Amino acid sequence: MTTLDKTIPYYPVLMELTELPEKMEYHLAEGYRVIPFDARYSQDWVRLHVALGQLTNFAQGMQYFKETFLSQPEKVKKQMLLVVDENGRLAGTSSVWEGEHFGHTRMRVHWVGVDEHHQRKGIAKALMIETIRLYASMQVTEPLYLTTQTNSYVAIAMYLRLGFTPYKKAMPVNFQADPKTFEKDTALAWKLIMDKIAEIA
Repeated sequence: MTTLDKTIPYYPVLMELTELPEKMEYHLAEGYRVIPFDARYSQDWVRLHVALGQLTNFAQGMQYFKETFLSQPEKVKKQMLLVVDENGRLAGTSSVWEGEHFGHTRMRVHWVGVDEHHQRKGIAKALMIETIRLYASMQVTEPLYLTTQTNSYVAIAMYLRLGFTPYKKAMPVNFQADPKTFEKDTALAWKLIMDKIAEIA
């Protein structure tokens, strides 16, 4: 949700939600609300993720957004969530989207981000809880999953609190990592993540 901490080594990791959390409560600061996707926010969505370092630039981001989301207007309305402030400005995003990392379609948490000017207002937690609720309403059998990286340890701390667990099994067939070193790299990554989380606790 915050910009990535690029001062630490980058390792990609996965997490799974094998059980829904018992408590899914959150509090948004006054004036903020969760809404379904609205196409008017398309450019703002791209700008937000460029600012967070999750997209390279606006032009490439818009191309990706059009191909991935705007090409499926009914699906994106059902599966993307936005948080806006009292003036209707975009503050955060999340979605439940198809992922192919495991060699077949599974639902994943995708493109979670909170504008740095709107952080510490409960937005990230609200988005994640609503994302989990959306996933639960789909009544699919396989666990919800997400991909992230060591540089996002602040967000990972929240994912852990919500019940996501580190994926430490065999490397998924479509995961962008070296199969020869996946097990070792995953162990190193999670040690680094947990050490950084302990520092900020």
